[in-house]
Amino acid sequence: MSDYFPKDIIQEILQRSPTKCLIKCTLVCKQWRSLIQSPSFIHSHLRSTIHTNNQNAAVGLLLVRALAGHDNCTLDSLHWDYSETGEHSKLVNPYPYIKQAIFSPSERVVVRDFHVVGACNGLVCLAVDFAYVGSHTIIWNPSVRKFVTLPRRCVSLSKTGQHRASYAFGYDSRTNDYKVLRSTSNRYGKTPCEVEIWSLLRGSWKSLSAAVVPEDFMFGVYNNRNVVPGNFGPVDKHAFVNGALHWVQRRTVGEDKFILWFHMGSELFGEIMMPEGLTRERCFVLRYEESLALLSEELQGNCSKFDIWVMKEHGVVESWTKLFTIHPHRRLLEPFCFTRSGELVFKMGGSGRRLLKVDLKTEEFKYFGIDGYMCHFMDSFVESLVLLGQANAISY
Repeated sequence: MSDYFPKDIIQEILQRSPTKCLIKCTLVCKQWRSLIQSPSFIHSHLRSTIHTNNQNAAVGLLLVRALAGHDNCTLDSLHWDYSETGEHSKLVNPYPYIKQAIFSPSERVVVRDFHVVGACNGLVCLAVDFAYVGSHTIIWNPSVRKFVTLPRRCVSLSKTGQHRASYAFGYDSRTNDYKVLRSTSNRYGKTPCEVEIWSLLRGSWKSLSAAVVPEDFMFGVYNNRNVVPGNFGPVDKHAFVNGALHWVQRRTVGEDKFILWFHMGSELFGEIMMPEGLTRERCFVLRYEESLALLSEELQGNCSKFDIWVMKEHGVVESWTKLFTIHPHRRLLEPFCFTRSGELVFKMGGSGRRLLKVDLKTEEFKYFGIDGYMCHFMDSFVESLVLLGQANAISY
């Protein structure tokens, strides 16, 4: 084809092609393979895919689920946000290949638990707890079927279970880099956290100095006390917005809460005040379109009421705006994510076996899910080529 079309035309055609098609195109010739695996092409293709998906409202929704009562039987599926049919496509389970990459064939290890840290630009960050061995962190691209295992740190978790590690995942747009934030602390929060950050470009961990970490930083120690078994800390729901991770935090003195952020580019912390009067409420942070959203829950007898606030201008406290109030007429609801189609998804009863989808404008409620499966994670998802040309990425 290069004999008939200029190189820039070929590149433009390839940039508009779907991810799975491009993987096949790498087999056409060395020139195409080199082009498609180059960081500049992968970045341009990602931007083009996001733009096209936004124009067509074809935003993917990643669901990570496991069959209840079967430790190693997982179902990873990809739904389309705009679909009303509930159709999904299975993704190849990466766990057998992760075990092969980390352990020798003679070692018999079992995945005791796993925690989906987050998803960004087609990558999924997993924290996997192997029984009697400890936890490992993996960056996984299900679209290209590649993953990277992060190196273990010298800061190890106590075998007595007195220490826990918590993770967060995000993207540094300044350097086109993906980073994992890890906090290791006493499970009761009685000792200071040790905070580290891993960079895909650098390929290693770096400790953050105590001068950088705020005194109020308690990621993985306290939020709404959703505790994960094994060596993981509480699941503190975080939102990646405007290049920064956000958590709801509590002051070390008193019960007041605020929003702590960590910018992936500058690798610095900061804080945002909540709307007045919400500092004692049960609160969650989520991403709403491209803005930071805060959900405050008020218990009313056997029911809950949720107020949904959105920060119109990031970092400007005065821009907090209450957009919606919903009355689910239920308790024990955990917000999962907002969909592009204008709905809010809840996990019910803490088990994740049933999900509740709410239309924010009409307050119409719908149940969905697959019987017998527990939903561990849900967020928007875009297929990408990230990791395709990564030298240390493992294929399966």
